[in-house]
Amino acid sequence: MKKKIISFCILILVILAGATYALLNYNYSNGYRSGKLVKLSRKGAVIKTWEGTLDLGSGDQLTWNFSIHDNELGEALVKKTGQQVKLEYRELLYKVFYSTKFDVTSWSLLRVAGSENFCRLVNVIKHSRIAVDKVKALVKEYDASLLEEIRDCQ
Repeated sequence: MKKKIISFCILILVILAGATYALLNYNYSNGYRSGKLVKLSRKGAVIKTWEGTLDLGSGDQLTWNFSIHDNELGEALVKKTGQQVKLEYRELLYKVFYSTKFDVTSWSLLRVAGSENFCRLVNVIKHSRIAVDKVKALVKEYDASLLEEIRDCQ
């Protein structure tokens, strides 16, 4: 009789744990948002997440707050702060350990208007080794962050 009671209690605990996990990870909805990545920071005492803000630029709600549960995704996205990005997210039913119910699952960099001409120029320059070396030296000297944008064009 004691074994039956213990087995029943273990079964109840397993069912409750499974139901709790399912409720905390169930996708209520999913979608995309795009805008300027304004803020991204690492937060949490026990369970650490990336918490961020996206500037949507127009409409009733000008900013959108989100969480990133994947550390690699957060580390990659933090390097794009201040740039236009497109975020794919899932909305969870409950936010127990996180600041928001929106969990970002992937992202892509958006091209700013006029960047097509910049990339066309980069593609023309790359045909001459002399031009590449000269431009690379000038960019390193005056604006090293531009090298990343040049690499994005290729």
